[in-house]
Amino acid sequence: MKLFSRSFLNAFLASIVFIAVSVSFAYSANVTLQWDANDPAPEGYRVFAREGSQSYNYDYPIWENNLTTCTLTGLTEGVTYHFVVRAFDGGLESADSEEVSYTPADVVSNQAPMAVAGQNQSVDEGTSVTLDGSGSGDTDGTIVGYQWVQTGGPGISINNATSVQASFTAPVVGIDGGTLTFSLTVTDDDGSSSVSATTVSVLKSSSTDVDGDNVPDILDLFPNDPNEWADNDSDGTGDNQDPDDDNDGMTDVWELAYGLDPLINDSALDADGDGLTNLAEFQADTNPTTAPANTAPDAPVIDGVTQIERVDLTPVLVSGAYFDIDNDDHYQSQWQISTEPDFSTLILDETSEIRLTAYTVGEMVLDVDTVYYWRVRFIDARNGTSDWSQPSTFTTIAADVAGDANIDGIPDAQEVDGSVDVNENGIPDSLEDNIMSVNTVEGQTIVGVETVSDDVTLVSIKSLSTDAIPDKSVKMGFGLIGFKLYLQNGVKTATVKINFSTRVPKDAQLYKYITDNGWQVYESAVFAKNGKSVTILLEDGGMGDEDGIENGVIVDPSGIASTELLATDSATLTTGGTSTGGGGGGGCFIGTGMDDNILKGIGSNPALWIAMILVLTGAVFAIASHSSDNR
Repeated sequence: MKLFSRSFLNAFLASIVFIAVSVSFAYSANVTLQWDANDPAPEGYRVFAREGSQSYNYDYPIWENNLTTCTLTGLTEGVTYHFVVRAFDGGLESADSEEVSYTPADVVSNQAPMAVAGQNQSVDEGTSVTLDGSGSGDTDGTIVGYQWVQTGGPGISINNATSVQASFTAPVVGIDGGTLTFSLTVTDDDGSSSVSATTVSVLKSSSTDVDGDNVPDILDLFPNDPNEWADNDSDGTGDNQDPDDDNDGMTDVWELAYGLDPLINDSALDADGDGLTNLAEFQADTNPTTAPANTAPDAPVIDGVTQIERVDLTPVLVSGAYFDIDNDDHYQSQWQISTEPDFSTLILDETSEIRLTAYTVGEMVLDVDTVYYWRVRFIDARNGTSDWSQPSTFTTIAADVAGDANIDGIPDAQEVDGSVDVNENGIPDSLEDNIMSVNTVEGQTIVGVETVSDDVTLVSIKSLSTDAIPDKSVKMGFGLIGFKLYLQNGVKTATVKINFSTRVPKDAQLYKYITDNGWQVYESAVFAKNGKSVTILLEDGGMGDEDGIENGVIVDPSGIASTELLATDSATLTTGGTSTGGGGGGGCFIGTGMDDNILKGIGSNPALWIAMILVLTGAVFAIASHSSDNR
């Protein structure tokens, strides 16, 4: 006799006294027995059963009928049963059929699969994101179905939503980012299922520019308007459309025409000292910068036209003394540097109330091995402007003397290892065209400057010490980082991301030191959530541009600091020379830092002037930033 599931084993019966039986496993510990009918047919058949080593009790059949098959239910799993069949007819009963045995197997219930939707992710907007359910499994079967569903966040379209791996493109989000949630349902081959969830945090990218105005959305107050990005007076109207960006009652066109600042409320000031405010001059349609009967100061006098010795990259330009026949105070001086003798192309154009007769050229403004021309003119307290001084010239030192022998735009002493990847994008900085990195001279940190916007080229970078800055009220984390950008194809702004090898404090801010105004904060700077980068928007000739003029070049020394301030108010600290009305004599030359008192001490002694020129040709290192408010 043979036993097997859902089948029947037939035994052929020769007479009523011999019966064969087969057994098969059904479900839920059931068994079906079947035998061949006797010939001649008896009155019926009886089935008897016993468990294990027990004996049959022939007084109590477990089944009786005239059929030749029966199904017995309710058997206990793991127990061995023995069965025989007897045919009966009246009081006659045959002997036992061949005995068959059967032990119902333990029935193991199906185990549900385990869904694993993968780890939570943080990604930049606009990037491709993969949802990975490959960690899911089924211990007693096979997963036959996957289903990905978005359960929260900005709506997106899921690709391959019924596959083990699905994907989507991270949506454009607001400045604070966005959160998307997903569920994964897996189903096994027995129909059981389970669910797992995962979260994708979408970060605002420093490079996303939805409206294509070359200003990243993180810095753009009007991210969907290609014609607007700033709102100086916060009135809801962009600066390009707003006729009065500082809400001072004077139109921007009028202010620019007379050299006033259209971004600062200067309506109550009196630029020419004639007793009428700038607003009153605007309303009367008169010139706010020239008072009646004012005689302009004398032009600065030139003693030496050509500088024979080569000079450092941060020379000090020194003019002769100020003289005004009206005895008006010396209000401002305007300094210009050019590579052309006619000054048709300006490298620097700065007007300062502090640096009146001595001007220190800031870091990164000048290039090595280059001939420059410079000039200066004086402006009195009633806005009378002198003629330009006679141009003077100088030549800067060679690259190897400047400490950049390989001329790669990075000081040799600050070069980083070729494997450094400070922006953590998986590519060494040395293999990327849009980033330069340096070891800082303060703070033992690596800092990399990375251009984000198009048509902007990073040409040099340098870590600068803060030792020469007189205002110590701001504690810099790793000194200043200076860099130079070239702008092409008419671009006026540049977006730059400054990356740090170490996290900066949560209260960190990006600062710039301006000699005329002290420490200034880049209010629009956007720090990354991980504290390892900050993104800024710079405008050619605007705040942050060291050369003070729109010339296709942006030079910006700036640095990171926490808000730990000393008691001294940086806004009240100034450096540079002082002046009074009147005076005379002296000439223009390049020096290493002096004020008018020193010049007065030298007087007109030719020997002293010659000696000083020889000393001052090797200009001392200095860090200076310059105001562009009065270009």
